[in-house]
Amino acid sequence: MSKNCDLSNYEIAKAEADKVDEQIIAALKAGRSFRVEAGAGSGKTYSLNRVIEWIQANKWKDYRRKKQNVICITYTNAAVDVIAERLSQDSFILPSTIHSFAWSAIKQYQSTLMSIIDNDESLTTTETDFSKVLEIRYTLGHRYVSQGVHYLHHNDVLKLFCTLLDNAKFRRVFSDNYPLILIDEYQDSYKPIITRFVNFFIAEGIGPQFGFFGDAWQTIYQSNNACGAIEHSNLVEIKKGSNFRSAPRIVNLLNEIRPDLPQQSAIDNFEGEVVVVTCDDFSGARRSDRTFKDDLPAEELKSRLYQLSECIKKNVPKDENIKILMITHKVLATQQGYEQLLAIIDDGLRDKQDPFLLFFMNTVEPIYEALSTSNMQLLFDTLGIRRYPITKKSEKMKWKEFEARLKKARDGKAIDVINTIVETKLVPVPSLVDGYYHLYFDAPDTIYGLDATIRDVLDLDYSQFRAAIEFLYPEAEFSTEHGVKGEEYDNVVFVISKGWNQYQFETYAPMITGRTPIPNGKQTSYERNRNLFYVCCSRPRKRLFFFVSVPIDASFRAFLDDLVGAENIYTYGQYLEAKQ
Repeated sequence: MSKNCDLSNYEIAKAEADKVDEQIIAALKAGRSFRVEAGAGSGKTYSLNRVIEWIQANKWKDYRRKKQNVICITYTNAAVDVIAERLSQDSFILPSTIHSFAWSAIKQYQSTLMSIIDNDESLTTTETDFSKVLEIRYTLGHRYVSQGVHYLHHNDVLKLFCTLLDNAKFRRVFSDNYPLILIDEYQDSYKPIITRFVNFFIAEGIGPQFGFFGDAWQTIYQSNNACGAIEHSNLVEIKKGSNFRSAPRIVNLLNEIRPDLPQQSAIDNFEGEVVVVTCDDFSGARRSDRTFKDDLPAEELKSRLYQLSECIKKNVPKDENIKILMITHKVLATQQGYEQLLAIIDDGLRDKQDPFLLFFMNTVEPIYEALSTSNMQLLFDTLGIRRYPITKKSEKMKWKEFEARLKKARDGKAIDVINTIVETKLVPVPSLVDGYYHLYFDAPDTIYGLDATIRDVLDLDYSQFRAAIEFLYPEAEFSTEHGVKGEEYDNVVFVISKGWNQYQFETYAPMITGRTPIPNGKQTSYERNRNLFYVCCSRPRKRLFFFVSVPIDASFRAFLDDLVGAENIYTYGQYLEAKQ
């Protein structure tokens, strides 16, 4: 990456970013499928939005005339909403999650779907009698049969889409309908689908044009069969090397970790800071239980993190935020009081996508806070209304009664809270939550998640949700290391500890720079650790603190020396003393 001493960091980074966007547009014009490998903080979303704007300006007549749609697949419903807000209601560009898109592409093939499901036990329920099934639907994302309708699980939709993609006739129709498919966060896409896109379309040079936006090094989830890096000679590879998030010192560290995708920091007014704080000065007995072997005792870890956090706060501007990243929800859930909820909705908690959690977090709790503190503006904002909702004495009494009932319900079970909302009819219930609510009474044993039922979820103490919500609020100081993907903070404390045997940063991190070799058969473990290490290191805007609670061997110490410099490595006691 060339540099001009007369230009600011921002000007250099912006020029590089503009060059990349020109390359993307050139690939679009040429009809070439492409992959934008965009490092953390590079402005990937900005590039995707520029592509959408170009398509709207240059492809509208062509695609509208042929009644074709451009699909923009994103990882979450929240991301779908963000893109949809930028589009007109009659836009030919359709933002969608992969599940919604897959269903829209296959739902009209009802007889085919019934035949596939009827012949595949993995797609049916024990009570399914296909002689009585009249329709296949996908609504709630959980598999059950009701009144002649067979409802699909989330994963069923993806499997069925794959099966239909294996059919040449379906692929021809599919290609006619969707000439261009853009996929955001491509690395997290369902691998069997991406494999078929590559093999049937990209490799053959036919069918839709594809644009993949993402970062293979940010593939960190293990439960969704994510595809990771996409490689093919027919894909134009475009690397985006600007970084508009992090200060130069942090970007330099990222470049040490990942020299194949060098970045240029766009930050001019702050050099940044990277510090390692070790616990080598702890002389007490360390933990002996298997998952936490050699880690600090729980109370000692909690105490040190608290003291370190307070020390950092005293030495940074008051308007800056701080986030402490820990390896697993399991540690936090026990401490915070939501371990039962975690056991049921693990992924939904991690991704903040569970419908009950979202409803309680974004609607119920803010409304309760608004009512209990007489914050009418918060009530307006939460309900999405502009007029004052309480204009009559009778209405005031309804809301006062609702507040009292809700206060009592919050001390009970989750079902008590929803019952209160449904019965009072003052707060709208999202359709997804309403569907599950009725299933609680009509089919309570319907599977929810992996092993739990709808009854299991709604019979949880509401305190479990309240504890999780308190932890998940953006201003919460703690987070899991997986939970901050896509986020950014002024100051980050990256805790390198025990608690999940899938991650041993102290073992695998030195392999990133080649200081120690990757053992045979450990490539997957290495990449898993490398990717999460990279994600954590790339969250801060200004300062990155490594807090190492496990013993440091010679290899890991040498790696840290290389990465941050020996002068920036302190024991816990040394750092607190230096910052007094």
